[in-house]
Amino acid sequence: MKKKRNRLFIDKKTSSGEREKIIYLAAENGCNTLVFSMDDRYFRTINLNQKYIKLIKTHAIRIEAGGHELPMLLPKRLFLFNRELFRMEHGSRKSDHHFCPTNPKTISIISEQAGKLFSRLLPKMTAPRLFHLLPDVGFENKWCACPACRAFSPAEQYLITINTAADALAKIDNEARITYANLSTDPDIRGISPRKNLIISSHLT
Repeated sequence: MKKKRNRLFIDKKTSSGEREKIIYLAAENGCNTLVFSMDDRYFRTINLNQKYIKLIKTHAIRIEAGGHELPMLLPKRLFLFNRELFRMEHGSRKSDHHFCPTNPKTISIISEQAGKLFSRLLPKMTAPRLFHLLPDVGFENKWCACPACRAFSPAEQYLITINTAADALAKIDNEARITYANLSTDPDIRGISPRKNLIISSHLT
């Protein structure tokens, strides 16, 4: 019988000393999976901290990455000279929350950025490798309202984006998976089917 994963999401601001305490706390409370932010500098250099790695292995703790980090796939620094990549609200482009998924250039950048993130983090994760790419917390429906995107619901725009990330991951590791939020009760939104390496977050065990 497959053992259920009890997850603890680690704040990227957590100090080195606190992280070691978290390992013991997790083990004592039946937590068998740590989820690190994809933007966590400590996690990106985790292979340099052998004591931490030893603790994780000793307590058989799994390592995953991600969270409400979908906006990371389009760097905010691009907004100044490439506003068309970002979402529109009331006629103005916004750099917060999500982006404009009907712009082919946006999709191209998301694919490239996702590939870089996955390639960097996969070696630090335990198999089966699992990423969480959920919408910006509290802003699941804050998507683009440009003329092209208005034809798509927030759930559809999200699925277009998450499929792009899933394609990038499949090229690197076809066994790895991405969890995503179910923003619609329709599993096949207007013909946009989730990729095979996607899992609805509510279906996790």
